[in-house]
Amino acid sequence: MDTATWSNIVSALSNKEDVDTCVAAAARLHKDSTSEDIPALLELLERGDFFEREAAAWPLAELSGAAHLQELFDAYQRGFDEGHDNDGFTAALLEIPALYPDDARAALMALVSEAREPTRGHAAWLLEFCESPN
Repeated sequence: MDTATWSNIVSALSNKEDVDTCVAAAARLHKDSTSEDIPALLELLERGDFFEREAAAWPLAELSGAAHLQELFDAYQRGFDEGHDNDGFTAALLEIPALYPDDARAALMALVSEAREPTRGHAAWLLEFCESPN
């Protein structure tokens, strides 16, 4: 996505006084993001507010699969820490085992074995949605 389009979307995401504009921007971010946008999505995931993090999680989960689980879980936990239910973020995370079952299973098993809480708990939960290998 070009810089001007990205800036317009991020600006619209931060316009909390116009919910329709925010929702439309999140939908556009989801639809128009490509693998070239992964670094910017990661930055938005790290620095954005709750809505911006959730908006970034969807395309990031679909584009990068299990490659950025730690970053996604960190942002996911921030939502809980801030008192949010994370329903939309949860749905985005569920895309990873659905789209990338083998990669997700391997990455999640490693996080369950090696990560600290709360990442370990999030990984164990998401691992439940990975199909068993044949």
